[in-house]
Amino acid sequence: MANKHSILSYALSFLLLAYAIKLLGFIDFSTMEILAYTFIFYGISQVYLSMGNDRKLALFLGSAIFLLGVEFFLIDNFDINSTSSIIFPSALLILGISSFMLFLDNTGDKAIMFISLIFILLGIIYSTNVGSMRFGNFFDALFQLFSRYWIIFVLALVIIFIISKERKSYEDETNISERKSDEDNIQE
Repeated sequence: MANKHSILSYALSFLLLAYAIKLLGFIDFSTMEILAYTFIFYGISQVYLSMGNDRKLALFLGSAIFLLGVEFFLIDNFDINSTSSIIFPSALLILGISSFMLFLDNTGDKAIMFISLIFILLGIIYSTNVGSMRFGNFFDALFQLFSRYWIIFVLALVIIFIISKERKSYEDETNISERKSDEDNIQE
């Protein structure tokens, strides 16, 4: 539970710090973009802490929050004619990819893999048939965005590193106290 609260506090700190830097004029990001980065950071952190720990709901929600942050980022940085036209395919893709993360956490559950692939395929089919998505342009734009916003990615990695160290320290303390408890039980 402590990790969950620390992720939230780090995400809120990130949000407030980024917004303060924006108000001071050091960065020129919109509020939507700052929110997008916060969602991306929070989602990645939640996925990191949930994978392999039998926390399916947290893993699913962390994946969905991360992908929602990516969607906010894309909406804010790309000239999208009608944002309402991407809501349905985005929802399908988010459901599919988040479900696929559940499958990656437990590869024995083939039903989840099947469901996730259906959602992903439906989202792709809908986007390519109804929308105007082209993959080549997407990767060019992604490279340009990374070269423009590399500092945000570095900040997110630093915060994830801090959380990782905190998690390892917590796990080490837990292991030490468990070993001490086992030794005390043996001595009795």
